[in-house]
Parts: sequence; C-alpha cells; structure tokens
Amino acid sequence: MTLKEVILPAMGEGITDATIIRWLVKEGEVVEADQPMVEIATDKVDSEIPAPIGGKVKKILALSGIIAQVGETIAVIEVYGVDDENDEDDNDIEDLIEETINLPKYEPLIKESKRKPAIEKEFVEDYSELPFVPPYIRLVAQKLNIDLFELAQFSAIGKGGSLRKHHVEEYLRQREYSVEQIEIKPVKPLESIEKPMPVSQIKETYSGNYEVSEMSRMRKIIAQRMVASSQVIPHVTSFIEVDITNIVLWRERVKEDFFKKYNVKLTYTPIFVEAIVAALKQYPEVNVSLDGDTIILKKDINIGMATVLPDRNLIVPVIKDADSLSLSGIAQSVSELADNARNNSLKPTDITGSTFTFTNIGVFGSLTGTPLINMPESAILGIGAINKKPFVVKSSEGNFIGIRDIVMLSLAYDHRIIDGSLGGLFLKAIADFLVDFKLNREV
Repeated sequence: MTLKEVILPAMGEGITDATIIRWLVKEGEVVEADQPMVEIATDKVDSEIPAPIGGKVKKILALSGIIAQVGETIAVIEVYGVDDENDEDDNDIEDLIEETINLPKYEPLIKESKRKPAIEKEFVEDYSELPFVPPYIRLVAQKLNIDLFELAQFSAIGKGGSLRKHHVEEYLRQREYSVEQIEIKPVKPLESIEKPMPVSQIKETYSGNYEVSEMSRMRKIIAQRMVASSQVIPHVTSFIEVDITNIVLWRERVKEDFFKKYNVKLTYTPIFVEAIVAALKQYPEVNVSLDGDTIILKKDINIGMATVLPDRNLIVPVIKDADSLSLSGIAQSVSELADNARNNSLKPTDITGSTFTFTNIGVFGSLTGTPLINMPESAILGIGAINKKPFVVKSSEGNFIGIRDIVMLSLAYDHRIIDGSLGGLFLKAIADFLVDFKLNREV
C-alpha cells in the first residue's frame, strides 16, 4: 500500500492558482483513474480535476473555498500494489495529521495581556503576505487553531520558501516557551493588504419596482477585468470600411465543397483570422504586451476570439499557433473551440496564452464598436456586421458605384506603446488582405 498525491496541475500561462469549488468524491470512497474528483475555478474558466490513479480517497486536503496553488497537493489516494516513488516526509500527509489531531487545543504563544494580537480574525483567508502554504498545513493549522501569520514569523523561512511539516512540529514543541525566548516581528495589518478592485463604487438608491440579483462569479471577474483595462490602458480606436465582396462570393461558391472535404462549416471567422495573422507578421510590434517599462514582443501568434456563453457571459478561447495553420486548420480550431464554449467544456489551456484578440460584434447586428483590450495584450479588433450597401469601386476603367458587401473594422490599441501610425498601418494591412482576396482560390 502506498499514498499517491493528487496535484493541482498546471493549467496554462498566467494561471497560478485555482479555487476549490466542490469535491465530487468523499474520503473513503473508491475512485477509478481519470474519474472527476473535484471542481475548480480559475479567473478564466471552471473545470474538473480527474483522479491520476485508481484507489481509495484517503484524505481531502484542500477544502471547498480554499485557493490552492498550481503544484500543491489537494488530496491523497491510497493505492495498493504500487511502489512509492517519493519518500519525502511531506508526502506522508496522513502521519502529520494523525500525529497532531489529538493534541490539545493550541494556546497562543503570547498572551493578550502582553501583546495585542496583530490580527483579530481567528483564521485569515488572505495568504498573500505569507510564504507558500500547502493545503495540508492549512488543514492542520485550522484543526489546532494555529495563527498562520504567527507561525510564519516564528519559522525561519527564506524569501520564496514555504511552510512545511517540520515548521509546524517545531512550533508545537516551542509553544510552552516564554514570550521572551521567541522573537516576534511586526505583522503587516490586515487592512493594509491590497484588496481586489471593486466593480462599482456607486450605491443604488432606486425605490421603484425592481429585482435584486447577485452577480455571478464569472460576471464579477469580467467586470473587474474590464474596469482594470479601462483604467490602466489609454485606449485609442481607429476605424476602416472594407469591401469584402470577393470573400462573400467565394465563400458562397465553395462552402459545400469545403464542408465535404474538411467536415467543418466555412464561416467568415477563419478568413478574418488569416487576415489578422498576416497583419501581425507584417507588423509584429502589435503582438506585444507591456510589463512596467518593459515591452515584451511575442514570437507566438495565438489569436483569442471573444465568445458568448449560453448564460451570456463572455469568454476568450484561443487559437494556438494560428500562423502555422491553414484555412481549414483555423476553421477546425474555431469550430471546436466554439462548440466547447457552448457546451461549457473548455479546458483552462483553451483560454490562456492569447497574444491578440478579436471580437465579432457584427453577429448582434452592430455596425461597429469600441472594444476594451484583453489585458495584458495591446490591441483588439472589432468586426462589425456585413451589410450590402452602395460603395465606390475603383477599377482601371475609372470609379463607379456598385452594391457591395461592406464590413466596418475597429482597432482599439494601447497608446502607450502603439501610436496612431502603427495602429492605422496594422488596420490597413488587415483590410488590404481582405480586399485582395482571390475569387479563384482553391479549397
């Protein structure tokens, strides 16, 4: 018999932690390999973590509501007939819990008469000022009523270190020592810890007929991100009208053959993605992000596409390495990501790593719009509705007015690092690609 850890896996670039929503299994329950064990939520998407191996759930360490870090042990599975590959004492979590669970309730090292507690709350939920705290240490601290801030100060933990089993054991051994024997450093007051940016500062005082409902977790995240984008980034938006008549005619002619050959519907989206990729290759300075005073030029071209979920919330699945895909490959990726979004089956890796985003506001009938940039990117393309309208057509025989298929494109960009000239040239490069689309292009 051996114990195997269930680790919170890496879930894509930029995702370092996840909130435990609820466990789908109980302690003592037998699970099979790949059986969903727990629902988690990141700031981008909800998903499930499967069992890495079959066995009995020995201990659940990351309780519902806890924010666990990527790489942390969130549960332990008891497996029979499997050699233990890791003999570190921290892996034997059950021993730590069993050794400490029957100890008397912890009495604070420093009495109230000698020092006013730095933090009044019994348990602190914000661990941003602490070293790395594995879930099993939090569990033991809760059961023994140990103040994690006091534990962190008592233990000799270097920068970037983490609380471990031996820190707790030493702390428990020392708890009968007098206060003079233990050096306690000042704790940063809880009130000074930075809190998330509020969604709204305005209190509603409407007294008519109304209904009150709580914002969903995803809507709160979207709201906070939009507030951050609008407050941090100086947005500038440029617009351009584009004649895509050739694309409309070509798509109408080849869409059935395209579906028969690739088993995916041909929409306008893959063609717009092709145009974005071509423009990013021509003007890579747009494929950047800003980190303080440092500009990060992205070599990858990963295109995010803003997508509406069934509950009308917004998510941005990502077409990875779009510059390496053919039109059919982009169409396959777009179709799969859109289907997964509609079915709420996107994975965390499906929505991370984008370097440039577009949003198709035309599907709702809007001619154009001024979208907010998807931080930390530096630009976003808005695609308006495709409408037939009189338009001036230039030819070798002169100019004439014809009924053409016209779309309005809007490019919002970060004016700190993208000036109007670069933004305008980039937008024109997208337009030129679309206007020059060949009617005789092969499927």
